[in-house]
Amino acid sequence: MKQQLIRLLVLFFLYCTNAFAINDQTLNANSTQVKMEIVNGCTLNNVSSGVAAIGTLNFGDIYNLNSQRDANTSSGNGNIELHCTPGTTAKITMNAGLYGSNVNDRKMRLNSGAATLIYQVYTSSTRQTVWDDTVGVSVAFNSDVTQSIPIYGRVPVQTTPLSGAYSDQILVTVAY
Repeated sequence: MKQQLIRLLVLFFLYCTNAFAINDQTLNANSTQVKMEIVNGCTLNNVSSGVAAIGTLNFGDIYNLNSQRDANTSSGNGNIELHCTPGTTAKITMNAGLYGSNVNDRKMRLNSGAATLIYQVYTSSTRQTVWDDTVGVSVAFNSDVTQSIPIYGRVPVQTTPLSGAYSDQILVTVAY
């Protein structure tokens, strides 16, 4: 009986030693990989996909078109606010609008009729280069900063059309 008790104590001791050894072990797991990929992307006026409202190029009120009329957007008032991943170059193009036959023939139309008014949008304040749907304007992003791009417009001298509100809508596309 004494031998059996000693055997039981030895077995119990071995069992307890193994149990504590298992609980005290440190298990080595495979490493966990942490990763992220930064991809090229842009937001246009704080919208990253779909359609973003840019604003209005407003030529104001005028009673005749005996002299040209210039207008431009400004920061917070119609500018293109573009933010892209650093290292990205974005190209901004503009189509002919709803009523022009091409980018060199943009027209606003009387909101309550068919009369039209010739106008143009340009890439700079000198109004030398038409903002088109092919070349457009390239904007390089070297840092994580929003760039504000103005739109310059001109209504040239022309026969004054019927009175009323005239408008057009130009599609602005950002490719990167």
